[in-house]
Amino acid sequence: MRDEERAAAHLARFAGRVAKLGYWRAEIDAGTVVWSEETAQIHEHSGDRVVSLEYALSFYSPGDRAAIQQAFRRCVERGEPYDLVVRLHAHSGVKRHVRAIGERDGGSGEPGLAIHGAFQDVSDLMQAREETQRLSNTLYHTLEGMRDAFYLLDREQRFIYLNPLAEELLQQSRDELLGRVIWDVFPEAAALGLQELYAEALAGDSQATREVFFPAPSSWFEVTANPTPEGLAVSVRNIDRRKTLEAAASRNEERFRLLARATNDVIWDWDLCADRIWWNDAVESFSGYPVKALSGGEAAWARCVHPDDVERVTDSLHAVIASKGDHWEEEYRFLHADGRALTVIDRAFLVRDESGRAVRMLGSMVDVTERRNLMERVNQSQRLEAIGQLTGGVAHDFNNLLTVILGNTELLSEQLEDRPPLKALADMTVKAGGRAAELTSHLLAFARRQPLAPRQVDVNRLVGDMEGLLRRTVTEDIEIEWIRAGGLWPAEVDPGQLESAVLNLAINARDAMPDGGRLTIETANSRLDDDYAATNPGAIPGQYVMVSVSDTGSGMTADVVAHAFEPFFTTKPAGKGSGLGLSMVYGFVKQSGGFAKIYTELGEGSTVRLYFPRASARDEVASATVPELSVIGGREHVLVVEDDTLVREHVVSLLQGLGYRVSEAASGEGALQALARNPTVDLLFTDVVMPGGMSGRQLAEEATRRYPGLKVLYTSGYTENAIVHQGRLDQGVQLLSKPYRRQQLALKVRKVLDDKGPRERLWGAD
Repeated sequence: MRDEERAAAHLARFAGRVAKLGYWRAEIDAGTVVWSEETAQIHEHSGDRVVSLEYALSFYSPGDRAAIQQAFRRCVERGEPYDLVVRLHAHSGVKRHVRAIGERDGGSGEPGLAIHGAFQDVSDLMQAREETQRLSNTLYHTLEGMRDAFYLLDREQRFIYLNPLAEELLQQSRDELLGRVIWDVFPEAAALGLQELYAEALAGDSQATREVFFPAPSSWFEVTANPTPEGLAVSVRNIDRRKTLEAAASRNEERFRLLARATNDVIWDWDLCADRIWWNDAVESFSGYPVKALSGGEAAWARCVHPDDVERVTDSLHAVIASKGDHWEEEYRFLHADGRALTVIDRAFLVRDESGRAVRMLGSMVDVTERRNLMERVNQSQRLEAIGQLTGGVAHDFNNLLTVILGNTELLSEQLEDRPPLKALADMTVKAGGRAAELTSHLLAFARRQPLAPRQVDVNRLVGDMEGLLRRTVTEDIEIEWIRAGGLWPAEVDPGQLESAVLNLAINARDAMPDGGRLTIETANSRLDDDYAATNPGAIPGQYVMVSVSDTGSGMTADVVAHAFEPFFTTKPAGKGSGLGLSMVYGFVKQSGGFAKIYTELGEGSTVRLYFPRASARDEVASATVPELSVIGGREHVLVVEDDTLVREHVVSLLQGLGYRVSEAASGEGALQALARNPTVDLLFTDVVMPGGMSGRQLAEEATRRYPGLKVLYTSGYTENAIVHQGRLDQGVQLLSKPYRRQQLALKVRKVLDDKGPRERLWGAD
């Protein structure tokens, strides 16, 4: 063999291996087949490459074997060539698709008749064809089942495929449309801009989309064109629902913007995905910041939350966002641009997408600073009222005990004149009892249960008369400044209690200025209007005389101010104050029909303003000076009515010691029986509050009805409303407040018995 022939044979074998292509030759007369090397490898046959026809056919299934035999027979008998693809079962059991091509070599009936042909493993090709067919079927069914209309156009924009929805949209069948130009079938589409859309997709070799309104079905569609090798793939989606939702959203958005502009509340809209917050214009006047300064998202808003609140508020916000909740609400302090802390209530609703993820929050922020302050003041007023009721009851019980203690220790002191050590002990007890009496007096003042004797008072004159006392009260390094208003109205007030109130305030001011300072006492006419009363619970609109005491001391914190009027509350060191000074002042002012207010700033001093009702007339202008009577007893007959046995026995003893004839009773009914037995009683000395259904006032009313000449003196440590109304003794009523000493008892009894004027009603107006 020449070199060229050998090279050609080598290349042929190489090409056969690459293409998995072999050849074969069948000798009909011999009944044998000769396989090439590649053909033998496809069969996985490793022996002699000359095999019998029967052996060669054994590699195929019966069905494929019959097809091969039939094609082989026709080729031998008729000379018909064949080309078959059949399934081959190789020696290892592997199944392969093979292509067998054969043709006859020589004429029928001639000796040496043979058939030769090619043999190729086409398994990869068949697998690719099957996959292509599978994908084609999948694509076909996908397009057929699409919820959008879909069609394919060739380069001349003729229909080459339409799915059922496209047929429905164009209102013609697939058979009617295939091969026709779209503009012939649907000429109005050009007027809708689809021709330009398709041209844009083809020219740019990229997707092109347009929203189009089709008049015929009266619907909106989104038309999307994608270039393909054959032309265009077009999808048409009905977007009526989306357009309706967009229109509704647009209307709602416009409505929301209009409402946001119309309200005074702060409205905000937070895009959680982009972290941008939209605010309405009200935020500028509310916060003092321009809108742009707050539009930077959560961080910009959080900078305006009070440092003590920011962690709590942001944690609750993120917790709602992370959960499935749809509502968020918090109360916190918002920092105004000028540094003020505004109390706000912030409420919001969350908008979530289809997966439940929060994408938006819409909220409103309301300033409730004044409301919270008002509620705090109302709560404080109610708290003080409750404490007042408690302290008033306690003071009543203490007064009964102190009446006995003070009276007996005074008597004991008098009887121990010749025994100085024991007398000193008795005197110390008297002093301690006196201090206890002062404390209960302060408690009654706070509880507004002390009986007042208000008169028209020239406050400028009264305060002026106190100058010497006040200068002795404060230290030398404290300057006193007096600011007396000209034309000051007279005040309706108890002068003695007013003196005590001013003195208490001056002492507090002194203690607030340990290093010296200035004490200012000022008077002025004042009119409290409805607006002031609305923001200051307890204040009543009207005309008042104002007395204020100011210092340049350390001032008070807001928490101290909130409790300053409560009894026993003090900021002074232990043993330096009872905590009853301001509470007494507060109770006295409220009982007088007035109003008290503290103005203070930490480190800048304090001012306490007292407002007393303006007197209605100028019949009598009084100072605080009250004349005293001489201490003498008498021979008259006194009926003592007291339910407390210790107090009753003590009073009887004191009166007898003063020379009076004394009868006693423990109740109103007992007193009436005593009067019936001895109608010559000169004075009824009765407690106001008694058990048994008959009060001291009711007893006096019945007794004076039966015995018109009878005089009455009341005593009480807690008067309730029997003889005191609006904090004032009823006209003509004489009262000796518990606890009292023997001297006070003697003076009061003598004064009532010696009163020669016409007897006035004892119980005031009905």
